[in-house]
Amino acid sequence: MKQNKLSIKIPQLIVIVTFFACMLTGLQAQAKISPEQAIESAVQELLDEFTKRRAELAGDKSALYAMVDQYTRSHFDFEKISKLVLAKNWKTATDSQRNAFSNEFRTLLIRTYATALFQYTGKETMEFKSSQIKERNGIKSATVETEVTLSEGPGIQVTYSMVLDNNNDNWKVYNMTIAGVNMVTNYRNTYGASIRSLGLDGLIESMKEANSRI
Repeated sequence: MKQNKLSIKIPQLIVIVTFFACMLTGLQAQAKISPEQAIESAVQELLDEFTKRRAELAGDKSALYAMVDQYTRSHFDFEKISKLVLAKNWKTATDSQRNAFSNEFRTLLIRTYATALFQYTGKETMEFKSSQIKERNGIKSATVETEVTLSEGPGIQVTYSMVLDNNNDNWKVYNMTIAGVNMVTNYRNTYGASIRSLGLDGLIESMKEANSRI
């Protein structure tokens, strides 16, 4: 375990929206950089860009979504997230269904968090408590424990689950647990129920409709 005393500004959405909590930038998180250092630098770069363009982005949703999409594209393992969320339904889905679900789920996360960015006040902080890296069958994964503190109230525990992409040495987020709420499990339960009643195609269509309203 590695103890850290790093503290950075983070968006309040990290604790308000309980299924995901990290905005990562195009910063290259090389393997020689620890997972928590990658998170620290990445979050700060996003917030610097958002703060600089806040007035502009408030009146231009397309620009807002494009900015967040740019800063998250290479640092979230959306395919792995989608696979974990769909669980057994991923195995029976066609390639077309997998792609469609992954695209709509990614759009949902990006638009939800882009909108929630406006709740950022500049008073929130994140403290890195510990990190642990494991390797199995040549694949490195990491768990990063943090504590989020707002201007009022007790700290909230946020755990990042990450995997090292061997193709470009980037650490990518594939799950988070916030105040005991596991993002993957939460969505798996919700979407599992929808698939049982609507089927996978029905779920995808409902996600498209929901995304069009955000």
